[in-house]
Amino acid sequence: MNGTLSRKGIGAAPLTLVLIVVFAGAFLLYRNWQSGLEEKSAAPGAAEAPAAAPSGSEPAPPFALKDTNGNLYSSSRLAGKPAVINFFATWCPPCREETPGFVEVYNRHKGKGFELVGISLDTDSRENLPGFLMANKIEYKILFGDLATARAYGGVSTIPTTFFVGKDGKIKNVHVGYMDKDAFDKEVQKLL
Repeated sequence: MNGTLSRKGIGAAPLTLVLIVVFAGAFLLYRNWQSGLEEKSAAPGAAEAPAAAPSGSEPAPPFALKDTNGNLYSSSRLAGKPAVINFFATWCPPCREETPGFVEVYNRHKGKGFELVGISLDTDSRENLPGFLMANKIEYKILFGDLATARAYGGVSTIPTTFFVGKDGKIKNVHVGYMDKDAFDKEVQKLL
């Protein structure tokens, strides 16, 4: 009987150790992701922004971020156009799932002056972005996000998060989480 109890006790210790290591690893990954965003926001010219979620009558917060070619892209280019701003990451399963539908809807409406801007919140996996763009045949503008921009847009903490901006520059709707192609198309058509 003692031999049986000893074996169970020995089995529990490694299991407990494995669980501790898994939770510690998850915590460190999360902390590393957060610190990566904070470091980027500390860049010269980065401004602190209010953390309140924008309402339907508030203007979309301005931003100036680098695109995948290293060029600065300003939100002022969206002035007078219906636009969608989508916060995403290449490692995010719902983001990857909704992207083909976003590409299809963008291609259908881009001739009507519609703009779609993806803001990548990838920190450690930026090297994955070019492959993601090619695999999904993304033609719309993709920018590298930072903590200041995420805060300006109500403290984006869940991805994907999608903002629908009218021609007047005001946020008309916000969708948090996965959005299927038909729902996305319906929201875009409201902006046109």
